[in-house]
Amino acid sequence: MSSDPDGFCELYHDYLADARQTLNYLHLACESQNGDDLRFKAHYLKSSSLILGISPVAHLCAELQDAGHAVDFDSEQRKVQELASLLSLVQEELEKRLGPRVVPVEA
Repeated sequence: MSSDPDGFCELYHDYLADARQTLNYLHLACESQNGDDLRFKAHYLKSSSLILGISPVAHLCAELQDAGHAVDFDSEQRKVQELASLLSLVQEELEKRLGPRVVPVEA
């Protein structure tokens, strides 16, 4: 991939678009107090983040995923907000390194 910068850009573009969608699902899971959905979506984003080497996002998702059956949804909502801020920082860094094409268009 190092010889294919367009491939990197496309890969991270897709990751960011998917991460935004997953973040929305995490917000909805907290609002509806659905612990199973919260854990499932956190696991999903954790996995894709680990594959791409975005460890801080993966770590925070692991915390969300490890929520027990008695989920404190206020605390989890704060973690989801923290995750949103962290993903914004990741996007900014990727945009610096790969250019504006890495940023998905807002839906």
